[in-house]
Amino acid sequence: MFTCSFQATFWGLSFSSKSDKLKYVLTPLMESQLFEASFQTVSFSSYLRTVYKSTLFERVGLIRAGVPCGYFYDTAQAMGVSLADLARSLGVPLSSVYSIKSKGSSSQKKSLSNQIIGIHLLIGQVQNLVDECGDPVGFDAAKWLGGWAFSANDALGGLRPADYFDTVVGQGVVADLLAAIRYGNYQ
Repeated sequence: MFTCSFQATFWGLSFSSKSDKLKYVLTPLMESQLFEASFQTVSFSSYLRTVYKSTLFERVGLIRAGVPCGYFYDTAQAMGVSLADLARSLGVPLSSVYSIKSKGSSSQKKSLSNQIIGIHLLIGQVQNLVDECGDPVGFDAAKWLGGWAFSANDALGGLRPADYFDTVVGQGVVADLLAAIRYGNYQ
C-alpha cells in the first residue's frame, strides 16, 4: 500500500493524505486579505475573470466564504436584467436576497454563492469563447449572456437558458449549449 503523506493548501482549503478529507481552513488573515479586501478593491469584471480561471479548490473556498451580497446586484446589472428576474431564474426568492444582505445567514450565503458563481462561470465561458474565437474589443460577455439567456431558445425546446440557472446540472446544460455555439451547432 502506498503510504506517502503530504499536505497541500489552496486558497484556504487544506488537503492531507493522512485524513483523505478535504476540509475548509480559513484564517481571519486569509479571510480579510483574500475575500473582503479583494472584493472591495477588485473591479467586478476582474473578479469574473478570476473566478472563471480559478481552480475547483478555490471555487469551493469562495463558496464557503460567501460571495459578497453586492455581487448579486452587480451580476444583475452587468447582465442587464432585473434583480427579480435573476433571483427567479436562480430559484431564489427575492426576499432571500434582501434577507442575506440584512442578516447575513452563512448557510443562505453558501447557497446563494453556489448559484451566483455558476452564473459568473457562464459569463467567463462566454468571454473566453469570444477571446479565443471572435473579436473581444467592445464585447460585453455579461450583457450578451443576459440577452441570450433570458430569450427563448430553440435548442432548449423554446425554453430560455435562464430557466436552467436554478440547478448546477441546469447550469451545466447551459454551459454545454454555449460550447455547442462555439462550434456552430446552435445559436
